[in-house]
Order: sequence, then C-alpha cells, then structure tokens
Amino acid sequence: MKYKVLVRLQYSVKINLYFLLMLFSTSCVLLYHECEVLGDINSRRTNIVTAIEKAGPAVVSLSTTRLVTQRHKDPIMGFRNKFFYKFFEDYFGSFKQKRVDKPLGTGVIIDEGGYIVTNEHVVSSASRIKVILADGTELDSILVSSDPNIDLAILKVESSKPLPCIEMGISDDLMVGETVIAMGNPFGLGNSVTTGVLSALNRTLNFGEGNVNLEYENLIQTDALINPGNSGGPLINIEGKLIGINTAILNRAQGIGFAIPVNKVKETLVSLLNFREIKNVWLGVKVKKSTTDIDGLEIIDVEKKSPAKKAGLRKGDIISALDNKHVSTLLDYEKFILNKNINDSIDITIVRDGREKVITVTLIKTPMQSGERIARAKLGIHVQRLTPSIAERLGFRSTRTGVLVAGIDSGGPAEEVQILPGYLIVRVGPYRIVDIEELGIILGQVRKGEVINIGLIWADSYGEHRGYARVKVK
Repeated sequence: MKYKVLVRLQYSVKINLYFLLMLFSTSCVLLYHECEVLGDINSRRTNIVTAIEKAGPAVVSLSTTRLVTQRHKDPIMGFRNKFFYKFFEDYFGSFKQKRVDKPLGTGVIIDEGGYIVTNEHVVSSASRIKVILADGTELDSILVSSDPNIDLAILKVESSKPLPCIEMGISDDLMVGETVIAMGNPFGLGNSVTTGVLSALNRTLNFGEGNVNLEYENLIQTDALINPGNSGGPLINIEGKLIGINTAILNRAQGIGFAIPVNKVKETLVSLLNFREIKNVWLGVKVKKSTTDIDGLEIIDVEKKSPAKKAGLRKGDIISALDNKHVSTLLDYEKFILNKNINDSIDITIVRDGREKVITVTLIKTPMQSGERIARAKLGIHVQRLTPSIAERLGFRSTRTGVLVAGIDSGGPAEEVQILPGYLIVRVGPYRIVDIEELGIILGQVRKGEVINIGLIWADSYGEHRGYARVKVK
C-alpha cells in the first residue's frame, strides 16, 4: 500500500514538473515575441517621430467665423451697375445675403497660461475664433494683439489646467539642408505633419497691388509641404524646437513654403505680449537684455511713483529671477508677469554692486487717463461709447466692441488720413480696443510724432469693412 502511494506521488510530481516546464517555455516564447515587437517599434522611433511627439501637444487647430455680405447675381443682366441695382432694390428688395465662412488655420501654444501665436491674416477679419487642442478639446479664444506687418497674432484661451507649450529654438544656428517638420491643420485635417529640409535663409517676398505693398523679409524657405490651413503653424527642427511660424505659399510653385524665423517671432512677441496693455498691471520698469557677465535683464528706467520705485528698484539693477524662476530674455519677463494680476506680489531677485538681493513688489492697476481727452489731444478724434442701439442704427451686425468716432477736429491727424465719424476704432498698434478706458491706456504710451496703425471698422449697405489708417500722433 505504501509503495502504491509513493508511485502516485512520484507520478504527480512528474506531471507538475512537466506542467511548469511547459508554462516556462511558453512564457519565454511570448516574452521573446514581445521583445521582438518592442524592438521593431523602437527601431522605428526615429528622431522625427520623437520631435513630433514632443511638439505635437502644443499645436492647435483654428476655426474662424466671419460674416460676409454678398449680392445675388441677376440671372438676366449679370451683376447690375449702380443705377440698375438701385432700381431693382427699390422694387424687389435688397439682393444681398449673409453667409458664415469658416476658414481654417493653425496656431501653437507658447505659454501654459493659454497664449497662442498664429498668423495675423488667419484671424484678422474673424468675429469668433475657436481653438481645438491636440486632444480634441474645443475652447473659445480672444484676439489679444496682432502685427499685420510681420503677420503674427496672439490669441488667448482660458483653461482649468496648464496647457502644453512648445519649446522655442533659435535662428542663429539654422543650417541649409537640415531636416525640418511643418505641423498644422491643412484643409481641416488637424494634427498633420510634413517633412523636408531647410532650403534657404533670408528670403524676401512681396505681396500687394497698386499702392498697397507688403514685404516680408528674412523668411525661412523649406520644401516641407505647406498647404492652406498650415498658416500659423510651427516649423520645428529635429529636436522638436520651434524654429519658425509657417506663413506663406507660392501658389505658382510646388514644394516651396516659407516661415517667419523664430528670432523674429520672439522679438515681435515681446511687444505683442506687453503685460501693461493687456492686463492693465503696473510694475514701472523698463528693461533690456543684460550686456554684463550676469545673465538677466538690466533695468534702464524706473517710473516715478511706480510700484518698482516705491519698492526700491533702481536703474542699473540686473533682474536675474522672478519668484525664484530664472529669467534671461525679454519674452520670459513679459510672459511671467502676464500670468499675474493686480495686487499680486512678485519677489524680484536682483544683482546690485555684485551682491544679490530680493525685493518684493506689489503690482497695481495701470494709472488711467481720460480716453476722450487723450484721443482728441493726440489724434483729433471725438469718441464715445458704442451701445447696442448705436451699433444697430449704424449697421454693425457682428461687431459689438470698440470705440465710436463721434467727430473729427478740422486739420487734425485723423482728418488727414480720412477717418470719418461713424467709424469704430478696434485696434491701436498691435492691441485690440474694447472700450474708451483701454483706448486711453494705450494712447497714453504713444509718443508725440510717432506713427501708429489705427484698426477701423465701418458699415454701409454692403456690410462691414475693416481697414487700417496710419496716423502721426501730435
């Protein structure tokens, strides 16, 4: 009996050992195949793939809405001349229709607080701009500032969490022939990428007709495909860093695209992201890049009665950090304070006489000037608030913000450039104007004799029109 039990135990052990051996062999085979698959994936993960994965979350698609007025085409007489159009309008009503147009473009997030850079021409006439993040989230945005001469604009979205932002490269070391990647939203196909090489540097393009001419200098040329909808999107290098903003296509050629170099983008963003005009917060110092051995920003002026003056900041101090975060560029400085509000305090680390010191400054609201008074003094314009009833009476259908031109001084700067009563001022320089208070703040920074672009909207029987007037401030 004991012998039979022993035999059964030995048999059971053999079966268990056999089972464990089979299980181990199967696991080895599966592990081998898994490693083989992972090996294939890793071998396919090129530098281009890594760069796209790094920059991709910061690329956004833009959908803009515009109100466009058109005349119907007369089936018998073609497009009527003014005489016949007036005749038919009197008897049959207006031959106009309004449609909603949704051109598509691209942008790239440059700050986790929700600031996005794109092309000015993508958003210049939009009444509403929707931003679609890389994960599909849709957010409404506002146009913060723009520069049509450089073709750059800044949008702002509100998000409950920090947004992924792109890392900026430099233009100084760009090499003809290096690999570049264009990312964007061509033809509404979001999150699209094309690759190519950097074909040339310092290209100049001219656009316009008649007396109107725009010249874009020092552009990057690439053979990476840039299709409609790519405008405003990033051009990145193999490290996933921003080296340009895609801005133009030569329609008569294939495989030739252009981008604004990143150094020019950063230079323009310093003015477009001016925290004083955008957030109405006052620190009271002017800074420039330090030319000393200390990496930071040198204070070149301190305004009287400003928070900076009261806190003890001086001309010649080198700012090396804000709230213990190192700052070395003007763009870092503007972006940091943009995320602050009135009554927020900042610990400013400075170097003075070779010694490091921390000074706490509390931001306050920018001192206000009378928008009505300063508009008349500098531009020769009488302004008033735009109300819904006035907007309706003047024919403004999509525009509800801006400052109304109520009158013009004879012989003043506005009359010289033919700004008329009934026009709306919606921009001064790169900054949008919502009300008379904002107009006063921005005009208060403009010096006598300076020439500025005034963005205008006016309405007639054909709808709303947009344009710019170059005015010399008196």
